Amino acid sequence: MRIKRSLQATALVAAAVILGLLTVQGTYALWSASAIAAPGTVTAASFDMALADVPSGRATNMTLADGKTSANLAMTPSATLVPGTSVYGGIVVTNNTNAGGSFNTVITAGLGTVTNVAGGSLSTYVIFYAKTATSSAECSTIAGYAPIGSAGLSSPAVGKGGSTVFCFQASLSSNAPSSVKGQAVNISLQLTARQLCGVPSGC
Repeated sequence: MRIKRSLQATALVAAAVILGLLTVQGTYALWSASAIAAPGTVTAASFDMALADVPSGRATNMTLADGKTSANLAMTPSATLVPGTSVYGGIVVTNNTNAGGSFNTVITAGLGTVTNVAGGSLSTYVIFYAKTATSSAECSTIAGYAPIGSAGLSSPAVGKGGSTVFCFQASLSSNAPSSVKGQAVNISLQLTARQLCGVPSGC
């Protein structure tokens, strides 16, 4: 499943930064198996991943009620962004499936892109890092943040009812010129949730 989000940060001195994060869609792995079963009732299950913003607590499902539309969730960082400083935010992803048996998932954050808004030049001075965590409290600590590589940043396996946390850090270079004051950037990032059962080394 994919997720889209946004971090918003207003620059105190040099710039305004809008971090547009995460669009969520479903990604499904298909596999085939057969078995003989006694007559009974067949029940469909949902692949339901819930998202909650850190620190605001705003929440949504990755896919809206129609089962096709990607969710959007605004991320609000914990502070204002000024040259030489960073702002932090995060997303708690919870595996809320009602499927029977094992239903572990792994969530992957794709490589984020930083783009200027309205022809500005602020993106040159903005650095975006991420990390996974076991608690949302870890998002406000600087340890562990790193650029997202081309393969993305993947969580540990998340079982039914379990959660994982993705933390995000946006930093403004200390040498950002006064000419970028009031400018904005969008940071786009895609999250994908994938069921592990039915694949090699899954469940």
